[in-house]
Amino acid sequence: MKLIFVGLFVTFLAVQECRAQLLLGPNLRARLERMHQLMDNEDHYQVPSDEVEVHLISESKEDSAEDSEKPLAEKIEKLNQKVDNFEDKFFKYDQITNKLEENYEELRKTVAEIRAREVPKFEKIGSKYYYIDDVDAVNWFDAAHKCRAMGANLAGLQSQADLSAVSEKLTHDHYWLDINDLAEEGVFKLLSTGKESTYLNWHYPEPNNKNVENCVELLKLDSLYAMNDNHCEYKFSFICEKDTLE
Repeated sequence: MKLIFVGLFVTFLAVQECRAQLLLGPNLRARLERMHQLMDNEDHYQVPSDEVEVHLISESKEDSAEDSEKPLAEKIEKLNQKVDNFEDKFFKYDQITNKLEENYEELRKTVAEIRAREVPKFEKIGSKYYYIDDVDAVNWFDAAHKCRAMGANLAGLQSQADLSAVSEKLTHDHYWLDINDLAEEGVFKLLSTGKESTYLNWHYPEPNNKNVENCVELLKLDSLYAMNDNHCEYKFSFICEKDTLE
């Protein structure tokens, strides 16, 4: 009985030594042979080599599986981190894309609005260039400002030839002109030059300064256009004038 116990103990030590060597090196067959040699040296007890080999291979596979689980888990964790990083970058990219799309839409609308606005076109009528605005109805002061913004002035129409030529192009009944007597009642001057108007063609019995009328319009009465003094705050169409297009 004692001999059997000693044999088992020796075999256990041999197995543990082989297992330790298996975990430290790649040559499984060499370690198995080493274990067999240790067991062959023991005369009192012999464990079948096939059973030992199967048992060691099984334990080795279990240890290898445990060792392989750790790097696999680490790889999965790193992969998850990459996926999370990609999702964060994709979310930020999506936000930037949405902002760009919004900016593009705003820009498109702005361009469309600009294109929709017809650039004022001055037409040569007689000896000068005129822009006749039949769209906006504004007071005399705004009309003067709009013409200045175009690099022009309200039309002065300082000759019968200019008045007749422009009148043929008109479609509304009221158009503001450059003439006014704001500085001195009854003295009609051109806003553009500050000089007294050299040509005035009134509807009869104008000008009458009815209820303080200080700004001059071109008024159509009985199919005839002539001048009339009116309230500067009234909103009418207007005519801009240029000597040249430069």
